[in-house]
Amino acid sequence: MKRDVVRLSTYGRVLGTRKLGRELADLIRSRAAADDRPIVVDFKGVEVASSPVLDEIALCLRAVIADYADRFVIVANLNDDVQETLELVLESRDMSLAALHDNTLELLGGRAHLEETLAEAQAMGTFTAAQLAEQLKVKLPNLYHRLNELQAAGVIARTTSRSNVSRRAVQFAAANPRELTPT
Repeated sequence: MKRDVVRLSTYGRVLGTRKLGRELADLIRSRAAADDRPIVVDFKGVEVASSPVLDEIALCLRAVIADYADRFVIVANLNDDVQETLELVLESRDMSLAALHDNTLELLGGRAHLEETLAEAQAMGTFTAAQLAEQLKVKLPNLYHRLNELQAAGVIARTTSRSNVSRRAVQFAAANPRELTPT
């Protein structure tokens, strides 16, 4: 799977101002609009990112995920300091994002039941909500709530249009970390 990797280290090892955050957000938005590949925001080489920069990026990623529900959007290669700051930003915005670490996806800002749902969805790969609900032994309305949260985090994508099929027949796919790892 081809992916669009946005390498933030190109803009420095220290990302500190809201103005830079807006510039990075604009870059991510334009790249998302340019083609239909999954988006990986790569923090490799970034030592420090301020909360204003990460806030701009997080808000941008929320908008990209909402605009492109059929696409995966993840962050990758966060060091401990950047991840801790991003988690604070996500908590203040009541958001979750998927982060890639060593070929494993982690849900930043997510709750335990979402981690369990993500793990089962990844094991299944492509699935309907009914199939995943049966596997997890949860009621369908509860599962749809979980899927909506995971989709809002950029780690679950719709693979068919809802306009031509019933809601139960909509296919979903879980992100595969091996396919999204930046090279």
